[in-house]
Amino acid sequence: MAATNCPETPRQKMITMMYLVYTAMLALNVSAEILQSFITVGDSLEVTNSLLLSKTESAYQMFENAYNNNEGKVGPSWEKAKQVRIATKKILDYLDEVKYGVISHTDGKPIAEVKKLVKEQGFNAIEKKDNYDAPTYYFCGGTDDGSAGKALEMKKKIDAYQAEMLSLCDDRFRAQLKKVQIDTKSMHKNAAGQSLNWQMYNFYHTVLAADIVIINKLKSEIENSEYDLVNALYSSISADDFKFDMVKARVIPKSTYVMQGDSYEADVIVAAYDSRSQLRGDVRGQTMVGDSGTLKLKFGAGALGPQKYKGTVYVKRETGEMPYDFEGEYFVAAPSVTISATKMNVFYIGVDNPLSVGAPGINSKDLVVSISGSNGATIKPDNNGAYIVNVKTQGKCSINVAAKVGNQTRNLGSMEYRIKRIPDATVKIGNFSGGKVTKEALLANRGFRVDMTGFDFPVTYTVTNYKISFITGGEGSIPIQGRGNNFTPEITNQIQKLRRGNRIVVEELRVKGPDGERAPSNQTMVFTIQ
Repeated sequence: MAATNCPETPRQKMITMMYLVYTAMLALNVSAEILQSFITVGDSLEVTNSLLLSKTESAYQMFENAYNNNEGKVGPSWEKAKQVRIATKKILDYLDEVKYGVISHTDGKPIAEVKKLVKEQGFNAIEKKDNYDAPTYYFCGGTDDGSAGKALEMKKKIDAYQAEMLSLCDDRFRAQLKKVQIDTKSMHKNAAGQSLNWQMYNFYHTVLAADIVIINKLKSEIENSEYDLVNALYSSISADDFKFDMVKARVIPKSTYVMQGDSYEADVIVAAYDSRSQLRGDVRGQTMVGDSGTLKLKFGAGALGPQKYKGTVYVKRETGEMPYDFEGEYFVAAPSVTISATKMNVFYIGVDNPLSVGAPGINSKDLVVSISGSNGATIKPDNNGAYIVNVKTQGKCSINVAAKVGNQTRNLGSMEYRIKRIPDATVKIGNFSGGKVTKEALLANRGFRVDMTGFDFPVTYTVTNYKISFITGGEGSIPIQGRGNNFTPEITNQIQKLRRGNRIVVEELRVKGPDGERAPSNQTMVFTIQ
């Protein structure tokens, strides 16, 4: 029947309005703190990538000096190094264009304006940090398998670049290079256990702030592999062909991104060095002695932000010690952790609540995750970085995250979550919860169904108890007691006898689900046969 002949009841209007409000709340489920964590990590990676570029440029300069000293020997390797430099700059520039392109697409601003704002204000200049619809379309092109969009194009360009790098490297280094290259071919599982390809796993339904971090991470991985490859090409040249007046000290840090409280570690080597020599160095007022031509640095990471250092390494020669100055820099970051509920920002009683936990720079296997503040609450690992939370009582709880760093366990942070009951179910016969209906429609559905529209978790409720009365004249029939979703033969027989204008009254409805037995949102339904 047309909607004009069957207007919505006040109850139906109220339910519709509540659903709209609930949908709006779901759209806001990413907290400002989590978004700011992404922006902080994204800005930090920008600094780290800048430091990596500077370090790699120093390696190229060392290579070029060696070439100027001995063109015949160094020439073939230097030509490959120049190809590496050109190809890497091209892929890094492309990734920057993708990064600014998705910001432009999401915020609706020209790329030139976006670049200017980010340069002046950092990624805090982005307006729609929590938007995921526009970035998903940008990267996945409206597909459900990533077969279109910018992510697939990006994957192809990364694959082509990495294949070119493998063709340029020495056979002895090829296997090692493969291990540090970006894996775009493996399938990954998300928090729901679905198997996803590279583009869907990284860019489907991720907020814009997270996309920026992912792209910056890709750049960092490419820059690291570039640095390793350039040094491998350089190492393939015989050290005996160099003159000692071209020797330069080189600093190779294990990481330029250090968490506060940890230690910065690096190796200082001398190109074309004698492995039988013992090095001596002065760094930050300390005198250090090395072994096998290597001087190892280790600084405590106390103050936050960029840190610089200078020193001198002394190489023994027949005529005495020769000093070589060196310098380096690294970045010290405060401990940070990102905790996000996979489906929403609350935990529900009676269901498995998926949770993902990650901390920049820390392997998920080294995280220690616990739950506190609610009786009977439990948390257990699901897969890499994913957990399942179960709660029993309403209130609040906290997710606490620590990390195993060396022989110590350090607290990274915690986040408070609300605990709620599953929203009330609605009992219907077919799509009807009351009003005018044909008896054929009632008979076709053969009973009740419990509607959980708007609730993201897969839960099942069944009708456990009800009373149903048939009003066919001045007096109503004796109520029939029923249990379960299906009509009894007696109820079906009574419905078949109904005529136009007769009424059916369903009362005292009860349902049962994963959180126990309870009353639905509509304990009474009244139908009029038309």
